[in-house]
Amino acid sequence: MVRAELEALVTGLATPRMTKASLEALAAAEEQFAELTEELLDRRRSEAERTRLTGDWVRANYRFHDVIYEAAAVPLVERIAKSARRTFLSRWSPGGPEIDDLYRQNVYQHRAIRDAIAASSVEGARALAHEHVLHSGRLLEVILEHRSAA
Repeated sequence: MVRAELEALVTGLATPRMTKASLEALAAAEEQFAELTEELLDRRRSEAERTRLTGDWVRANYRFHDVIYEAAAVPLVERIAKSARRTFLSRWSPGGPEIDDLYRQNVYQHRAIRDAIAASSVEGARALAHEHVLHSGRLLEVILEHRSAA
């Protein structure tokens, strides 16, 4: 819950500060994240390759959020939020088809956050960022349940 509040705060601060260059960087990060999500969910790939892609996927997610942190220009909050990342990086896994929609929802949420920021909707971007972090937490819970059942 605290993480969601921090992300919402940062996104709200970043929205009016986004430049054309930072919006372009955000769009590029969002596109890369979407592409990696589709690769991650491609069942024609081996489990080992999909597991490797999970690390790339997590880092692409970080890049998306890093653009927002940079625009927000609140280094203390950025440090606190990023410190939580180290805890979870090794926990992600591709999971099974039962969670594919949860992964895809992250793509839709990134796109919605990007669109709200581009529209200069501070409250919209804040609310979407808050929900996105809560959703990501739910996704991680499902992944951990899936891993413990295996």
